[in-house]
Amino acid sequence: GFKKLEASDSKSLLKKYLTRELFDNLKTKKTSFGSTLLDVIQSGLENHDSGIGIYAPDAEAYSVFSDLFDPIIEDYHGGFKKSDKHPPKNWGDTSVFGNLDPA
Repeated sequence: GFKKLEASDSKSLLKKYLTRELFDNLKTKKTSFGSTLLDVIQSGLENHDSGIGIYAPDAEAYSVFSDLFDPIIEDYHGGFKKSDKHPPKNWGDTSVFGNLDPA
């Protein structure tokens, strides 16, 4: 899988950030739900035309595999770092909508 991706002409963020060293560091890790690095990168290994190439099989994967997820998320979102926070929700004055379900 890794060698095939490495040799491909893929432009995915997975290929950009998954180095051999990072692969070797993460390949034995698992989430408490049993998700592995292969679960995270399987789509990108099989679909070299993918733009991103990774998926989180469970919420814990973002932490366990953060060395891979964090730079990809930052790149994809134009500099949104792990230390950044989403702005507070501002739905405006919701009373102007009236009853949206007048059944």
